[in-house]
Order: sequence, then C-alpha cells, then structure tokens
Amino acid sequence: MMRRWLAPFVLFVFSSTAWAWSDHASLLWPLVRTQPALLEPSLKVESLETFVRDEAPGLAVLLAGHEAMARERFPYYAARPDALAFKASAENPRDAFLRAIRVNPTLSYALYRQTTVEDPAIAPGLVKSFEDLSFLAGGVSHDSIVYVALTPGQLVAPAHVLASGSDEPDFGLDIGLFEDNNTEFAADYGFGTQPFGNPNLDYSSQAPFHMGFYHLDWVTRKAQPDLLRTYPEWRVSLYRALSRFAFETGHAYWGWRFAGWGLHYIGDLTQPYHAQPLPGVNTVEALWAVARGKTGEAIQLVSNRHGVLESYQYQRVQQSLDQKNWSSTILAAVASADDVPAFDESTVREVLSKESVAAGRELDAVLERNMPPRYVSDPEFEWTGSGEEAAIVVTVASDRGEQAITTLDSIVAKQMLRFSRFAQAWINDARAVWSTQAAAGEATP
Repeated sequence: MMRRWLAPFVLFVFSSTAWAWSDHASLLWPLVRTQPALLEPSLKVESLETFVRDEAPGLAVLLAGHEAMARERFPYYAARPDALAFKASAENPRDAFLRAIRVNPTLSYALYRQTTVEDPAIAPGLVKSFEDLSFLAGGVSHDSIVYVALTPGQLVAPAHVLASGSDEPDFGLDIGLFEDNNTEFAADYGFGTQPFGNPNLDYSSQAPFHMGFYHLDWVTRKAQPDLLRTYPEWRVSLYRALSRFAFETGHAYWGWRFAGWGLHYIGDLTQPYHAQPLPGVNTVEALWAVARGKTGEAIQLVSNRHGVLESYQYQRVQQSLDQKNWSSTILAAVASADDVPAFDESTVREVLSKESVAAGRELDAVLERNMPPRYVSDPEFEWTGSGEEAAIVVTVASDRGEQAITTLDSIVAKQMLRFSRFAQAWINDARAVWSTQAAAGEATP
C-alpha cells in the first residue's frame, strides 16, 4: 500500500527535465580563471579515437579493474554485461570504448571548447553550434553560448578543457541508456528499465545518472527502492579513473576532459533538488498530502521550485558574467573555494550529498518566501514551458522587492559555496596527478 501511495511522487517529479545548474562551464569559470597554471595553453588536443587506439591494452585492464570494484563497492550498481568488456583487439576501438563505459555512442565527441566572456572575438569559421555537438535541441542556456572547433595538435588551456567538459554530460551522454528508452544500444547496456521518470522523455532518461539519492529515510527506501538505483557516484568514480589513466599515459588533454565529465555530476549533486527527491517535504508531510489527495499539488510545487531556482541562478550568473562583475555575490562565492576537503572515493556519498540534503529545507523555504507566489506556491502553474525564465529577475524585483533579490542571491551563493569547495577538491585531485606526470616530463603545467 505504501508503495502505491508514493509512486505518483516518483513518476511526476522526475518526468520533467533533469537539469541542475545550467551551463556548468560558465559557472565554473569564476573559479578556474584565478588559477594561472590552468590558464596556460599547454595541452595538445587529440581525438578520442587516437587516445583509445594508443592506449587500448591499458584501457582494457583499467576498465576491467574498475568494473570489478564497482560491483563490489556500489550496492545498487547494475553490472556491465560481460559482452561489453573493452578489448584491445576491438575492430572499432572508439565505439567499443564508448559502449564499455556505457554512454550514448551516437554523440560526436568532437574536439571543441566553450568560449568565455574573457575570450577575444572568434573567427566565424571556427564557431560550432550546439547542434554540432549534440542530438538535442538547445535550451535557453545554450542560446548565447559560443563553441569553437579545436584541431588535433592545437594547444589549449586546461581551464578551457575542464570547463567545457563539465557541461558535456548534458549534451546527451546519459540519455537513452535504459532498455525502455527505445534506443538501439540500450538493450545491451544492462541498466534495466528506467527506475523513475518518464522513459519517453529525453532529459528524464538521464535523471538517474544526474541525481543521487544516497540518504533516503527508511520509509522512502522501503516504498520506492528504485530511487536507490542512481549512478552519479559511479560516473564520478569512472571518470576519475579514466582521467588519472590519461594523465599517467601522457594524454593530458583527455585527462582534463574526463575530469570535466566527472565534475559535472559533482556540480549536479551540490544542488539539493538532485540529492533529495522532495526537499522541503518530509516523509510525514508527503504521506499526509497523499492521504488528502494532494499528491499532484505537492509534486507541482516541488517541480516548479526546482525549475525556478535553476532559472534564477542562471540569469543572475549570466548577468554578472556579461558585466564581468567578478565581485558579485554569486560569482564571488564560486571563486572562493574556502574549506576545501580532500577528495577520495567516499566524498560524493558521505560528504557532498549529505551536505546538499541538509541544505534542502532552508533553500526550499527561502524560495517559498521570496519568489512570486504564482511561481512557487500555485499548483495550477507550470514553470516548465511558461516562457518566463528570461524575465525572472525583473519579475522578482517588481513583485517581491529588492530585498527578495538580496535574499535569493544569498541563498544561491550558499549553494555556490558548496559547489566551489567540492569543485576545487576535484580539481586538486586531478591536478596532483597531472603535476606528477609533468614533473616526469609527460606534460607542462
């Protein structure tokens, strides 16, 4: 009975898009721009094909070892089918590699980087569109982004590779991987049916990879065990292993690009709505809503608050970036990186996601008090598709006053401080391996 009561929450909350912070690359830039060693164009660009071909025997050993570790360490991990094990003798090593790490193999994995507000003008012939890099239609956050093509042998800065890579998992790496997503490769991947969300919606299918529910209360765990089948911790571990391997074998470009991929999930989990199904709604409140027939209303409010938070954060970050206002409340928080923890294999589950869960109730309450009531307290309103994202800051100021802007900036800055701390922990971890190889003559930091 309990499982039937809570099932509607799971179905609807995750049926919309599974974004966390929009435009991860721009969000990371205020932090990495302050680190001179990462700004030096010292990495030699190379294709994924080249990396995989050159290091195929070592990759086979690495991926076999990581798979064995994942099966032992991650209790709800769906083991990779043995038929997908990477073999150095594969006829098409690149495709075999992508299938072995179980990402969407239809993406181009092109050589590119995202430009920043500090870049000089880019020659038109070098510009790539989002559609060149993804099979998805670009969203609002992609409209103003300029991507530039890279060529093998070109030198590029680690900061640009890391930042660009940190947005790449939202290009479709984790879309269509479950057997009910109707893709030609998903049946071979072994993830089973999609554990929650609508399997027919593209972005919904990536939700179990970009949300990590590692600290559910016992009632929710019993009622909805499928919520435990989430994979960001595994993705972070896998890309950390690949990044370190790439550095150690002299492929620093891919070392930083894989590090960017892993950083995406770390960023996602710093957002409370990606670490807890219903921030601001405890188990008793959820059950009471079901008992009163208010399930749909509660779901709509949480979904709207999730979307409103992301839209507000994106607009405030973009406004400060356009003005190069590095001292703004939010950008300064991103750049601060105070109290940075050491990063290890337990950090995602035992430290990062716990902090995000703890932050959820306060964040939800601030949104409820300071956003226009229609956005966050009206269950008849649907934020997704409302067309009001671009004007959200103006609307908040006119409807709730400048004090609301100050308060909202402050609570978003709190989330950004958490992002900054764990992003820097991740960067420090990658940089330690890179620096060691550089000292041995493998790279030039």
